[in-house]
Formats: sequence, structure tokens, C-alpha cells
Amino acid sequence: MDDPRKMPAGKLKHGGEHPTVRFLALGVALLAAYHGYLYLTGPSRMTDRLRARLAQQPATVDVLVTAKFPPEEFHIRLFQQVGNMRGVDGSTAKLYTVSPANVRYLSRHYWIRGIDLAPGTVQN
Repeated sequence: MDDPRKMPAGKLKHGGEHPTVRFLALGVALLAAYHGYLYLTGPSRMTDRLRARLAQQPATVDVLVTAKFPPEEFHIRLFQQVGNMRGVDGSTAKLYTVSPANVRYLSRHYWIRGIDLAPGTVQN
């Protein structure tokens, strides 16, 4: 009775019972969970000093971004898109004039270990 040609019109499988629909629903659920995890854990990658500075609503901040490994071309290009990059020391990149929104954006990447204020940053 699983042959669609032999089933009455009202007895066809619903979309949710089709394997492709279930696979796509699972994929969307996993993707949503992954991005939700990164969104929720992003602030934990920022130091208390940086969070306090961002609470003052500055136009830009100077930060040190530490990755879980030495940054490669892709990571460096991303850093250059969000601020002025002034070099890399091991796995830590020095970024200047980064907007608070871009600091939060960087913190949501899984390969970021931590973000801190750069030394010599003026606290207004």
C-alpha cells in the first residue's frame, strides 16, 4: 500500500514524512543551534576590561585579538575588514579603530580565543 499510484489521493505521505524534508529540517536545526551557540558564547571571549570600555559606548577601540592558532590569510583579511591591523605576534593580532559592533562580531567566531584592550588604550 506504499505505492503512491495505489493510494487514494488523501493517503499520500505528508511532506514531513519525506526523508529529504526531514534531512533539510535537521540541517537547519543544527545550523541554528551552531549560530546560537556562537552568539551566546561570544561575550565570554571578551575580557572584563574590554566589556567595561564598550559599556562607555566609544566610537572605536584598540584591541588584541588572540586566535586559537596563528592567523592565516583568511583570518588576516577578516581582521583588516573590521579594523586597522598593526601586526601579529604569535596568534595575537593588534587591531586599531575597531567599532564596538565589529568587536562583538569578532567575538562570535569559534576560532577566537579572546579579545582584550590593546596596551596604552586611553580610557575616557
